[in-house]
Amino acid sequence: MAKIENIVIVGGGTAGWVTALNLLQKTINAQITVIATKEIPVIGVGEGTTALFTELLNQTVSDKEFLQETGSTLKLGIIAKDWYNIGHTFTNPIGDEFENEQNYPHRSYDYFRIYHLAKNKPYDSGLVSQLMLNDKLPFLNVKNTCPYLWDAFEGQRGKIDARFNVRAMHMNAGLVGEFFKKKVLEHPRVNFIEGRVVDGIIREDGILRSVITYDGQLVNGDLFIDCSGFQRILIDNVYKNRWVDYSDQLLVNRAMPFWIENDENTIIQNYTHSWAQKHGWMWQIPLQDRLGCGYVYSDLYTTPEEAQDEIEGVLGHKIEPRNDIKFDSGRVKDIWIKNVISTGLATGFVEPLEATSIHLTILQINHFIEHYYSEHMDFNCRENIDGYNSQIGTYWDKIKDWLVGHYASERKDTRFWIDASSEDRWSEDLRTLFEIWKTRMPRINDYNAKSDHGGNFFGLGNSLWYNILIGMHLLDPEVAEKELKGFGLIEHSEHAFRVREEFVNWVIDNCITSNNFYKNHLNNLDEYKRVGT
Repeated sequence: MAKIENIVIVGGGTAGWVTALNLLQKTINAQITVIATKEIPVIGVGEGTTALFTELLNQTVSDKEFLQETGSTLKLGIIAKDWYNIGHTFTNPIGDEFENEQNYPHRSYDYFRIYHLAKNKPYDSGLVSQLMLNDKLPFLNVKNTCPYLWDAFEGQRGKIDARFNVRAMHMNAGLVGEFFKKKVLEHPRVNFIEGRVVDGIIREDGILRSVITYDGQLVNGDLFIDCSGFQRILIDNVYKNRWVDYSDQLLVNRAMPFWIENDENTIIQNYTHSWAQKHGWMWQIPLQDRLGCGYVYSDLYTTPEEAQDEIEGVLGHKIEPRNDIKFDSGRVKDIWIKNVISTGLATGFVEPLEATSIHLTILQINHFIEHYYSEHMDFNCRENIDGYNSQIGTYWDKIKDWLVGHYASERKDTRFWIDASSEDRWSEDLRTLFEIWKTRMPRINDYNAKSDHGGNFFGLGNSLWYNILIGMHLLDPEVAEKELKGFGLIEHSEHAFRVREEFVNWVIDNCITSNNFYKNHLNNLDEYKRVGT
């Protein structure tokens, strides 16, 4: 058994500093050392997050402080353009309150989404989608609360109060890394070493004793967390890990980031724009000072020069690429080896779609701390290590399947889309799910990994799958209607839809625009009224 007195984080950037911050928030008494260098640039010019990031943030700083110091913006979801077919657009909101899973007839049956499908109701009619489409944020410009009933499903009468959980952010990865670095280094238990780790020294029993920096410094530790990005200095280079390759299912393998400066006429949108192109897709992430963009494509179908020409033609102006990043889609097989844990890009990368990178970074370290970490640890306990690797690995595989589902397109206009949309790209698990969903609607247990600690493991959530499945026309409306009738939920759903429609209309009429928020109300964010549960 090893007593954990010193935890060493190898690598800075978003992954390293977020990991350090996460450790400080937990009941961990160990000294934390972060080794990072400015020689390794931050990847990307704009990055989206998920709810996990916002939860972490809210435990440390206020939204106002974070937004003001980093130039970040609030993210309500994604608008996907040209994915299903050219000219087709759908919204992918992050959590629509009236679309949460209900306990009737059982927890995993999301009848309200299914009603939209069955009755061909506009799926973008929900609150969050309408806020996205109207460039508004969920902050009321009136003092009274919403007069419409909230819990119409169960007939409970009450008013909506002033809270709304904005679930995600758009951020400048470089500024956010510096922001978290400042917060972390304020803590007395943190030691910072500016340097670049190049190797490690392993004991006879396989335990990593220390890491070696470029200038020859030895840094000892009891637990090491590899946040070294694509270099994977410890988890791969030192321990010679195996690679689980996703490239046969996810074809994109390059990213060309660039940005577009805002001017006085720029609308700061509250969503990520995911725009499918001939050989991949383009992201557009709104920040307070600029639009962080990038073209994610496959060099099997086009060259970097052709990709730049393509994007310039789409946008109608020249761009200045900040980089052209080559990446491999996949993950290391063993995420935990002896006393080394990897996270962030050091674990793997599935491509930038849906902000999975920072999500997985936080998720992995959370799960390790909550279920495996202790003051005294046995790093030779195969049961713990194998259990963790199996659970995290399975979750990565399920995230990969979910992303592959985004490419189940009707597009056949280029060789890339013909190949990317082919059923030959589907795993057996994904193929089985699509077969099941031909006969019934999805359930949350269909795609959740199981935890050794009881219940579903993390959960992709119905909203994540349904938004894509409905947006990409992968579910049958007739099956949906038959199922609703079988459960006796048609009238129940119709009533809920009418109530929500009134509610949404009122909120949209009484919320402020995104630009108004950033220009006039950000300084008063702590006091401002919000809409929500």
